[in-house]
Amino acid sequence: MKDKVRRISRATAARLSEYLLILEQHLKNGRDTMSSKELADVYGNTASQVRQDLFQIENTGRIRHGYNVRTLTAAIREKLGIEKTTNLVIIGCGKLGSAIAEHVPFSSYGMNLKGIFDNDPSIVGTEVSGLAVEDIKALEKAIRERKISMAALCVPPTAAQEVADKLFAGDGIKGILNYTQLRLKVPAGIVVKDSQIVCSFMQLAFFSNQENKK
Repeated sequence: MKDKVRRISRATAARLSEYLLILEQHLKNGRDTMSSKELADVYGNTASQVRQDLFQIENTGRIRHGYNVRTLTAAIREKLGIEKTTNLVIIGCGKLGSAIAEHVPFSSYGMNLKGIFDNDPSIVGTEVSGLAVEDIKALEKAIRERKISMAALCVPPTAAQEVADKLFAGDGIKGILNYTQLRLKVPAGIVVKDSQIVCSFMQLAFFSNQENKK
């Protein structure tokens, strides 16, 4: 009888995704092994925390003085489900939405950008990252036909809930990356990750000012 697959917390998954980027950079620098202390030093936590996180996954490539980086990256990718393709759309093709479409390496991390939508006639029909921007009126149909399960919401706060409701009407959305300042009301089972850039700047200013007071 097979062992049950270990479930990991969202906090652990978040750290694993960041470990993955560090490990991939380590490989690009020509290094094939990395210890938990080295990984912790780069990430900014402790070797003990790194080991606890990596204990949650199988086939980590553990060797005497650390980890085989190629094996560990493959194990993290498998645990995070990166080898399975997730279809997503971007809603709102202003400066933020355009930047995300053009610069986030979706295909390298198990995601397939299947559409960009906006309601501005001057933007609809233009090309961004190889895709023609579509009218938001076509959103619900696109979600069903293209099997979209994830969306990045880059619209004004006043339009956020209305657009989110359109996403749910398409029947298939499981997660939203919310770049607006509005806290969304969503059906049970929908995962929302709020990513408010201004909050990151406020927190950075606070933490850096606190450091200067020491």
